[in-house]
Amino acid sequence: MLATIIPFQPSLRPALPTVEGNVDYRKFRAELDRIDQILRSGPEPTFVLAATAHWLAQSSGPPDNRSASRLARYQTHSRRALRCNIARTYLKESYRDFAARLGDSPLLQRFCLLDELEVIKVPAKSSLQRYADWVEHKAVLQTVEELLRQAHHHPEELQLEQAVDLEACFLDTTCLQANIHYPVDWVLLRDATRTLTQAVDLIRQRGLRHRMEDPALFRKRMNQLCIQMTHTPKKTEGTKHRKKMLRKMNKLVGTVAHHARHHRQLLEEQWEKTQWTRPQAEQVLQRLDQVLEQLPAARAQAWQRLIDGIASVSLRSVKNRARARFRWFHVGGPGPGSWRVNRSPPPRWLAHNSRGANSLGLWPRRRRVVARP
Repeated sequence: MLATIIPFQPSLRPALPTVEGNVDYRKFRAELDRIDQILRSGPEPTFVLAATAHWLAQSSGPPDNRSASRLARYQTHSRRALRCNIARTYLKESYRDFAARLGDSPLLQRFCLLDELEVIKVPAKSSLQRYADWVEHKAVLQTVEELLRQAHHHPEELQLEQAVDLEACFLDTTCLQANIHYPVDWVLLRDATRTLTQAVDLIRQRGLRHRMEDPALFRKRMNQLCIQMTHTPKKTEGTKHRKKMLRKMNKLVGTVAHHARHHRQLLEEQWEKTQWTRPQAEQVLQRLDQVLEQLPAARAQAWQRLIDGIASVSLRSVKNRARARFRWFHVGGPGPGSWRVNRSPPPRWLAHNSRGANSLGLWPRRRRVVARP
């Protein structure tokens, strides 16, 4: 039995109330009127026809037993399902919230073909959920494709100023929060150690072994160093302790990388001795190569930021403190008696070490003689 559309006779509908002074309402009403016009021009009959064909295919019993009244009732619900899904998706509301808003809004009732003179029957949240699964996804795609073809080939039927360019692709995507952490320098060393040792574990479990300690011990040592690194702000000499921990971590990750290269070479040469196929072995090799290629840059960055960076900051602070204190003038060459100041003498570590002072750039550019008081 072929699916046919029963002529739909609209019921008497009450007029919408006149709302003035609300620009947002007028804009929303104009958008719903435009969507209603587009649906009536083709997509709605296509959707109803596809839903009816699916219903006839899924129904049990001979096709002749399906009366015209049942078919008309099903097609009426199909129209309401399409419009309710469009309105709920457009408003981005849940089933419960949209059901309450639908019962309170004459504008939405008119769009969803629910407004009648006698009784307005608004679907509940469970009915809206059934409307969401009214037809298969294939029928929805068919309706969308039919609308796009109509907008491209016959834009005048949809009252479009120009045809829709089908070469442009618009995607509705969702951004999900990735399960990653902030890339702190020393945390990258921990991640590299964890990834390399886990890959080495897989290789050793397949019978390919190189002389080394248990890979789990390297992860344990790295975790202990990370715990100590997190406690550096609580120590009195936190900078010194931080540099010490980073040196240990850098040495440990270098050892792990050395063992990982040996096991990678073993797997590359003797992968036939394992139970892996070549694509499975390639997965492990790619995991090792990805970390081993990026590890030198991560180590250099951590060293530069935590070791060289701390040293340069300390040197700048020494220069600033020294220049702030030196308000005396230089007479002749460097020496204990070469500085004159009205308040306090220069520090011994600088005044008696002309070489260190010159390296810091603390000698005055001009030479002025100040008489003894």
